Amino acid sequence: MRFEVLGPVRVTREDDVAPVSGAVRLGLLGLLLAHANAPVPAETLLDALWDTADAPDPQRLHLTVHRLRRALGEPERLVLGPGGYVLRVAPDELDAQLFDDALEQAERTQDPCRRAPLLRGALRLWRGEAYQGLDLCPLAGDAERLTERRDAACEQLYAAELDCGRHETAVADLAALVRRHPLREHLHALLMTALCRSGRQADALAVYRTVRRTLVDELGVEPGPELRDLERRILAGGDDLVPRVHAAGSRPVTPVH
Repeated sequence: MRFEVLGPVRVTREDDVAPVSGAVRLGLLGLLLAHANAPVPAETLLDALWDTADAPDPQRLHLTVHRLRRALGEPERLVLGPGGYVLRVAPDELDAQLFDDALEQAERTQDPCRRAPLLRGALRLWRGEAYQGLDLCPLAGDAERLTERRDAACEQLYAAELDCGRHETAVADLAALVRRHPLREHLHALLMTALCRSGRQADALAVYRTVRRTLVDELGVEPGPELRDLERRILAGGDDLVPRVHAAGSRPVTPVH
């Protein structure tokens, strides 16, 4: 069985999607997966799932739990203990855990040409936004954490690709990413570096002017030290921006969206 929260919450079994449906049932599943293998108090679930001024109705929760157990097809996974409801999930069954594990492995890998495929594989686990479609306050923190890790992994991936000498193939994907994240300065720095290494210094400086204008207009601040230093180095000729690693027979970069 596979539990997925890196996109719309769902359960898959042997490549088929398990029949977990309904906003309340999916909300319950998401809340339990955010605390997989740990008890979630009934009061927390009641408050999150039913926005009502009346006293919470435990029977509604019991019925929803019963229906979720039946949909999972393995009722022993969802149990009620002293601290609340617990959903039992193995480490290799939850996509968020697999994502975190892959990032940790990538961070321990010194060779950028070995680190890049690990990061790419981690990012392929994403199917949309974390807990997509579930507007529940208790999930906001975990969703924000996962999203920030995903965005950082994108930056780490393309930094590794540049270190492997794949600057020309990375330009288009980095350009798409900066359009999606116009305020992430490090992404712009990676794009500027890729352009400069591809012999496109004028385009790299144009990226700097664009992000500077955006930062000033949107936030009222100038670019940070990384971007300012990068602009200075490009204006000086950019000779110190040549790739540190040249990968023979390097293959195209798989786009990350």
